[in-house]
Amino acid sequence: MGTETEERKFVRLPTFLERGFLDLRNAVIAQRICCLCGTCAAFCYKIDILEGEGGKIEPKFIEEYDTVCGQCYAYCPRTFLPQSEIERRIFGDEGKGAERDILGVYRSFYAVRSKKEDILKRAQDGGAVTSLLAYALDEGLIDCAVITTSDAEWKPLTKVARTYEELKEGAGTKYTLYPGVIGVRDAIKGGCEAIGFVGLPCQIQGLRKVQTAEQPYDVGITKVKLLIGLFCMDNFTEALLDFVVKQCAGGSLEGVSKFEIRDKDLLVYEKDKEEKHRIPLDEVKSYVGAGCLVCMDYTAELADISIGSVGSEEGWSTVFARTEIGEEVVRGALEKGYIEVMKIERAGLESIRRLAKKKKESGMQRST
Repeated sequence: MGTETEERKFVRLPTFLERGFLDLRNAVIAQRICCLCGTCAAFCYKIDILEGEGGKIEPKFIEEYDTVCGQCYAYCPRTFLPQSEIERRIFGDEGKGAERDILGVYRSFYAVRSKKEDILKRAQDGGAVTSLLAYALDEGLIDCAVITTSDAEWKPLTKVARTYEELKEGAGTKYTLYPGVIGVRDAIKGGCEAIGFVGLPCQIQGLRKVQTAEQPYDVGITKVKLLIGLFCMDNFTEALLDFVVKQCAGGSLEGVSKFEIRDKDLLVYEKDKEEKHRIPLDEVKSYVGAGCLVCMDYTAELADISIGSVGSEEGWSTVFARTEIGEEVVRGALEKGYIEVMKIERAGLESIRRLAKKKKESGMQRST
């Protein structure tokens, strides 16, 4: 793990020191391409994520004087994203055991399922994220994990998990936009020295930009040691939750045990019931976050480990190990009995490639 982490310290990307929050607002927020990743607020105490006009949640400058230090503009994954340069610095020589295609750089891929029954009971698919984090925490590769939980009404919350029991609180997918990177700020302030992070492709992009940017200030980014990215075609605003309540949840989401997207439907599961409500995705597409429309990353290509459900049998997770530390975690978890793996069939891999291609083409079209 040390080799890759040390190499990231010597990356030099422009910081655009002449840019301030006003530039970020004009270039990203006003253009409605903010993905609400939270990177700007996580590493600048003058920025917070607050409710704006019309109830919209967005980054806000909370002090009178803008120092124009350039950090927020440089870190934002929507201002510029030097993908090839970041890949070169993060993954190193692609010829050393790694492959490169439309899914990004990866060393290995598997269908993965947790071998821990308590995780499987709460898991979205195969429980791979929680099990891999549990292994990394138990082995001392990380001392905390920044995960996303939710309240009784399924509104997302960031949590810094330091124990196995706390990790399990993050099991299951939340299909609502949330600035999860702010949890890294909380972990640093809380004294964590080796941080694991689970997030969406845009959030991984933001953290990689911080890792690979010239650092005029010590923002604590070297404490982030493991990035797990989640497959993501689209994400939704909180208005989706209100829609689901009206459609099928009887006035409250407290009875919902899980959300899941399968094929062309959003499935809503209720506690203690086998039945599920099926909502066509066409009926909820108006709730997709505006910033998602220009995204071209389906499989979290810049993560150490990428995880999703597409490509594997039901009840299993698809896992791509992209870096040395990513492969170390997956193989270690297998050897220590945290997970089991099986081969992903060619048809499964091709289904992931089709979705990745679709998202790249759609994002490219909308960004031009």
